[in-house]
Amino acid sequence: MDAHTHLEMSALLREHGQDLQQFLTRRLGCTETAKDLVQDTFVRLLQNRSGEVLTNPRAFLFRIATNLVIDHHRRSQYRETLTLDDPDQPNDHRDPAPSVETVVWSREQVARLEQAIAQLPPKCRQVFLLIKFHHLSHAEVAAKLGISHSTVVKHLIKAVDFCRTRLEDR
Repeated sequence: MDAHTHLEMSALLREHGQDLQQFLTRRLGCTETAKDLVQDTFVRLLQNRSGEVLTNPRAFLFRIATNLVIDHHRRSQYRETLTLDDPDQPNDHRDPAPSVETVVWSREQVARLEQAIAQLPPKCRQVFLLIKFHHLSHAEVAAKLGISHSTVVKHLIKAVDFCRTRLEDR
């Protein structure tokens, strides 16, 4: 790596490293894995550079990071599948598609969850959606909605409890 590239990478890391770390931590739920993927993001950037000037380096970094998260989840699912599989049954005879019963049950669960979310009080629903589906932190939700951190936590607990009860009712 030449001196110019080294300075460029250092500047990118200083400017976007913390935001990238927070983004990855929210996506993965693990600070240590997020730190590893931040490093991997910059390694991939170095490997894929062909000398061209990036017009939007932040967007490029976040695209690399998103791809790494997808790869990480795929590897995790593959490892879980390997540990759950019956070692006596050959892999080539398994149908990778879920059964019809599993698909129907999953769709019913999703419909129940959507119905439960729709029944939440507006502020409670908003907190739940921002945290669980938009992956914002409690502090980000509190700032966005102009409420305290403890109120965010109370709304989230209420929403999760309500949804869990609705899903277990049937």
